[in-house]
Formats: sequence, structure tokens, C-alpha cells
Amino acid sequence: MHEAGRRIGPVVLGPLGGEFILQRGSAAGWDAPHSSTLPLGTLVLLPPPGVRAPELVAGRGWLVPPCHPETGAPLCAEVTPGGALLEPYLASVEAAREEQQRCA
Repeated sequence: MHEAGRRIGPVVLGPLGGEFILQRGSAAGWDAPHSSTLPLGTLVLLPPPGVRAPELVAGRGWLVPPCHPETGAPLCAEVTPGGALLEPYLASVEAAREEQQRCA
């Protein structure tokens, strides 16, 4: 998304990889390999705002922090809609698959 010139909202590095924080309800019908959505009401552990990967607290750190320094926008101001993430995510999964096949 960044390469396409789109801003991306907060992303946490967790024990299983990147965790994207999306607008509530915007990932309905999300069906993509190597991913899942959390059911409504699921508790999510977030690191403190200043903890950036590779630094971790409880196994988590921000890859993209909850507010951008240039705007000072709060977490909710720049949360990515699920629909905007799906196509770039699927393209990344396909590129990784092709690279893996090329290297095999």
C-alpha cells in the first residue's frame, strides 16, 4: 500500500507476524490466505504507543505506530478500511508464493 502511495493505519508486529488494525466492520467477508479476522468483542493486546519493533513488550511492538508524528493524529484517525487492504495483501501473498517457487 505504501508503494502505491496510500497511507496505512497502525500495524503491530505480534508473535505470528503483522497485525493490521482495520476500521470496525470493514473486513466483513474477508477471505485471504494466511490471514484471519477477529470476532467482534475480541480483546486485543496492544503495545504502548512508543514501543516500536524490533523493541517488544509482551511479544508486540509497532511496525506502524498508532499516530503519525507529522500529524499527531490519534489511533482512530488513520485506521485502514479492510477493503483498501485486501487487494494489496493478496498481491503480496502471490508475490511471496512466486518468490518461494523461484527459490525452490
